[in-house]
Amino acid sequence: MDKQLLLNALREKLPPKRLEHSLNVASSAAQLAHHYRTDEAKAYYAGLAHDICKCTDADEMTQILQQSGYIFLDCEQGSTNLLHGPAGAEFLRQSGLCDDEEILNAVRYHSTGRAGMNLLEKIVFIADLISAERDYPDVDIVRKLAFKDLNKTMYYILQYIVDDLTRKGMPVHPNSIKCLEKLNVHL
Repeated sequence: MDKQLLLNALREKLPPKRLEHSLNVASSAAQLAHHYRTDEAKAYYAGLAHDICKCTDADEMTQILQQSGYIFLDCEQGSTNLLHGPAGAEFLRQSGLCDDEEILNAVRYHSTGRAGMNLLEKIVFIADLISAERDYPDVDIVRKLAFKDLNKTMYYILQYIVDDLTRKGMPVHPNSIKCLEKLNVHL
């Protein structure tokens, strides 16, 4: 994994503000990895890569995923918010930027979560929501909680996301529901 090659790809695919977000997520992911005594370099790379397809149009994401044999769920059809994680993971694999399954899964599930997430996946999921430029009402609570208990932080975030999407009448990804249910059992 070559960080410079990844940065070059990100500069090509992302506008400056999204690139800044990715750099901030990488920094937050490395800080969390340090705190939880896991591989900081891997967390940084995954955080940096997490939104590589965020600004890719839905048709191109669909094409990337179809090439890998991805099976689309109804709620994912045409949704760049739900597809950019899986598309990003496949883009990273197909372009030779990453072959580390742990990093690829962290990118793949960073916006939906999934039941049984490993430490790196949780770190990237949370880092995405506590990065330096984030400014929402509970961000300080989430930032503090992130350095105390990853599972409680995941639960807090996912509960908010599910409630918000439900309130708006939008579909909730099954992975998010399953992740929330699994976290609820273990809290």
